[in-house]
Amino acid sequence: MRIYISGKITGLDLKEAEAKFKEAEIKLRDAGHEPVNPCEILPYHPDHKWEDYLIEDIKAIFTCDGILMLDNWQTSKGAKMEKAVAEAYGLPVFYCQTHNLF
Repeated sequence: MRIYISGKITGLDLKEAEAKFKEAEIKLRDAGHEPVNPCEILPYHPDHKWEDYLIEDIKAIFTCDGILMLDNWQTSKGAKMEKAVAEAYGLPVFYCQTHNLF
């Protein structure tokens, strides 16, 4: 499955957030899936706005077969929106606990 990774980025240290998404990406790939990491869709640039990232991420969701919610998604406005889009599109939603993907 091609699986979009969703979780909190805004408000976290960028390196910390990138590491969390990279860990999920590796675990998904090791499980035989094709991960879609939002940290790699539109790389950070100080001129980009929050909306710029969200628009590109939502476009990516439409290319996926499912969405994985990291354990911090409930405190992220963007992740909640991504989940709502995925559900409206009919994608299965998977939930991640730390060190245990499904």
